[in-house]
Amino acid sequence: MAIRGILFDKDGVIVDFDKTWAPALKVIARDLARGDLGLEAHYLEVAGYDSDADVFVSGSIWAAGNTIDLVAAWLPDGTQADRQAMAERVDGYCATCTPEPIFPVAQLSEIFGTLAAAGYRLGVATNDSEASARATVGKFGLADHFDLVMGYNSVANPKPAADPVHMFADHCGIPVHELAMVGDNCHDAEMARVAGTGLAIGVLSGNGTREDLAGLTDYILNDISELSALLISRVRTH
Repeated sequence: MAIRGILFDKDGVIVDFDKTWAPALKVIARDLARGDLGLEAHYLEVAGYDSDADVFVSGSIWAAGNTIDLVAAWLPDGTQADRQAMAERVDGYCATCTPEPIFPVAQLSEIFGTLAAAGYRLGVATNDSEASARATVGKFGLADHFDLVMGYNSVANPKPAADPVHMFADHCGIPVHELAMVGDNCHDAEMARVAGTGLAIGVLSGNGTREDLAGLTDYILNDISELSALLISRVRTH
C-alpha cells in the first residue's frame, strides 16, 4: 500500500515532552491554585503527574488528552463559564511556553525536509491548541515542511476521534488509506485505526511505552529519525 502523506503528533514526537511540559504544568497548577498547596498538588495528580518519579503517567490527561479533558477533570462541578475561563488560561500559557525540541532543530529540519523532498505531504495533529502547535512549528523553523498544522480546537472531535485525519486527507487530496500516522501515545494509534489510515507508527521518544503501543501500531520506532529508513524499506519490499 502506497503512503503519500504522513501525519505527526507533536509532543513526544517533535517536542521533548518531559522537558517542555513538566515545568509548564507545574507553573499552570501553581498559578491556578493561588497559593493553595493542597489544590496545586491535586491539580498535578489529576493531570497525571507522578511527583515521586517526576514524570507523567503514560496515557494521562496531560500526556494524551486536551485542554477540555483536563479542565473537566479539574472542575468536575464547574460551570461552563468557569471551565471556559480556565481553558483559556491554560491554552494562553501553553501558547507562550518555550518548547524543547526532541532533536536539535537542524536535525528536525533535515528529517522533515528529507520526507518532503521524497514527495510526502506532511501534517501535525496534536491535542495541544492550534495556536501553540503553530507557534512551536514556527519556532523550530519547520513551517515550510508542513501542509497543515492542527490542534484539538481545529476540529469538532479531536483525537482519538478520526476528524484530524480526515481534515488532513481532505486538505491534501489524499485518500485516508494512503496516510500514515506517527505518534507516541495510544490516542494517536486509536485515531489512526478509527480513521483507517494505511499505517499506524508508534515512537518511543515520548510518553507511551512499547507495551502501550504494541497491538495498536504496525511499527514501533525509537524516534522519527528512523522513519525514512522504514518507509524506504517498505517500498522496496512491496
